[in-house]
Amino acid sequence: MRVEPWRVGVLFSQTGVTEAIERTQRHATLLAIEEINGTGGVRGRPIEPVVYDPASTPARYAQLTARLIDEDGVRVLFGGHMSSTRKAMLPLVEARGALLFYPTLYEGFEYSRHCIYTGAAPNQNSVQLVDYLTRHHGKRVFLVGSNYVYPYESNRIIADLFAAAGGRAVEEMYVPLDLTADHIGKILDRISATAPEVIYSTIVGAGIVPFFTAFKDAGFDGRRLPIASQSTSEADFVQMRPDVAEGHVTAAPFFQSLDTPAARRFVAAYQARYGAAQPVTAPAEAAYFQMYLFAAALEQCGSDHLDDLLPALWQVEYDAPQGRVRIDRGTNHTHLWPRVARLDAAGRYRIVHDALVREPPDPFMLESRARHEPASDWVLSS
Repeated sequence: MRVEPWRVGVLFSQTGVTEAIERTQRHATLLAIEEINGTGGVRGRPIEPVVYDPASTPARYAQLTARLIDEDGVRVLFGGHMSSTRKAMLPLVEARGALLFYPTLYEGFEYSRHCIYTGAAPNQNSVQLVDYLTRHHGKRVFLVGSNYVYPYESNRIIADLFAAAGGRAVEEMYVPLDLTADHIGKILDRISATAPEVIYSTIVGAGIVPFFTAFKDAGFDGRRLPIASQSTSEADFVQMRPDVAEGHVTAAPFFQSLDTPAARRFVAAYQARYGAAQPVTAPAEAAYFQMYLFAAALEQCGSDHLDDLLPALWQVEYDAPQGRVRIDRGTNHTHLWPRVARLDAAGRYRIVHDALVREPPDPFMLESRARHEPASDWVLSS
């Protein structure tokens, strides 16, 4: 007799501009499901993923969200990377009484009863990153990002944090997702002209590697003028020459180099499943532990209906690779472990700041301060 599974939707792109990072999230999600099912599933029932490729396109995310809920009978979805994709999914999830787990850092200033945010909010990465940069590099920051919601909002927050530390943004530029050599050339020209002490990049997807490479080849040195980028991860740096990667900085709750038993077990399991050379990223770690939080809540309440699942989610905790995590009842965001890391000469992240404490989420903490007038507002068209 077939046991009825717990069906869940999995929406991470295997194609498109953000396929490299989303592939790590998809892999980690499926790894967690395999592990949970390998120990008997939840209440004797396996978790069954229904997986589609949304191709890094917000409209496709919306179409597949509707399909998962309306046709596949899914009540809980796991997915999304760019904020534009989350915002495309959420109205459909909310209208249909479903629940979305979103495992990517984002710009904050959002709450939905129908979304569990397991990536870092700004108080769990941007605050720590700016503190490190202003202490060790300087207070003149050049802001550049892809032309969509996350870069605009993240740069707004970063500019405010630099201002609070006595610094300022010397430039603010936005470029298309399909970044070209011409766009990169204009960015580098403005960096030369404005002489910043730090670059903060929210360029995402396929343009990351060309931008970092051109930055190095133009004579800039990340050890002296670092690019700080929370939208860049091991999945990007593994594609770069080590000399291109060296010196650049980011902040996240998890790094592949994190030397704890739980982190080592996760990295070993991930690479045993997908290949020893495969990078393991912070968004992948969030995708991994959120499945375990879901399974723990499901075990407790025995139902994947929103009204049953949410109260259980607020009660459970899980020993994630980054440290013990839990969902905050008031915000549906996650208590996380902020860290700052710098790339070494081999292109590997080395943790340079670890607070060693779990930071409660506060996605709205910067709302009253995060207002600024950019030094200039360049938007480069395609």
